[in-house]
Amino acid sequence: MVLIGQTIQAYKGLGCEHLIKFAKTLGIESCELNPQGVNFDNLANVIEAVGDMITTFHLPVGEIDGYDFSFPEKQKEIDGVIKLVNENIDKLNIIVAVFHPVEHQGEYETLVKNISQLKIPVVVENVMSRTDEDFLDYYNRLKKDLGEQLKGWLFDVAHSYIQNGPETYLDLLDKMPFDELEEIHFSDCNEGEDSHYSFGSGVLPINYILQYIKKRGYRKILVNEIDAHPTIWDTINSYKLVAKYFKKCLYIKVALRKLIFKPIIQRRLRKANINL
Repeated sequence: MVLIGQTIQAYKGLGCEHLIKFAKTLGIESCELNPQGVNFDNLANVIEAVGDMITTFHLPVGEIDGYDFSFPEKQKEIDGVIKLVNENIDKLNIIVAVFHPVEHQGEYETLVKNISQLKIPVVVENVMSRTDEDFLDYYNRLKKDLGEQLKGWLFDVAHSYIQNGPETYLDLLDKMPFDELEEIHFSDCNEGEDSHYSFGSGVLPINYILQYIKKRGYRKILVNEIDAHPTIWDTINSYKLVAKYFKKCLYIKVALRKLIFKPIIQRRLRKANINL
């Protein structure tokens, strides 16, 4: 099964729940939620917006949230995320949670202890602070400590490009067990910067990357981890491009809905003094 998602969080005064409704109007079939967009204050509205949409959940990241599941001094915040996820797996239709390895600080034992409390399968993502060889060793260690809860691994293309350079950034797909690859994150980036740009705004040869991954026969979860740069419509165009390669019927659906609903959405946003 191919599932194509889009990262969702608050943007220019629009809450996560508003952007989920916006995404569904345009035909986007899945969203990746995160603590930046979902909390106990807006949870009811997010649940209503999600409806029957399948979602994934990105656990907190140190550079974005100020902590991750490996920070013992942030146990109160971690417990809050665990509670949020565990109590709302079915209501938010979460099928998998994404986490980073321990990076610049944190404790491995704390990470494993907290991940183990989640009542959901998890995948671990390659990060820029670890070499490919280190990530493989780390992954094998997690497999032993998390057992069947660790469903597989996640390939973030931009992270690998920044870590390995333009010649070898796809080599991780051969170094890691490809049959255990459960999710891929797409975004464009600048040299040395995890920019989370829309396609065409950075240095990645995105068409080549999509062709290569499709040729490898990958047919699972693909998520555009893009922060609406330069505009939210560029984000939609990036989503369309992934769908064009992996799910033609979804590509046609999103293209038609964008054509129909873009003028309507823009008029409503202008009335609310929001410029996307």
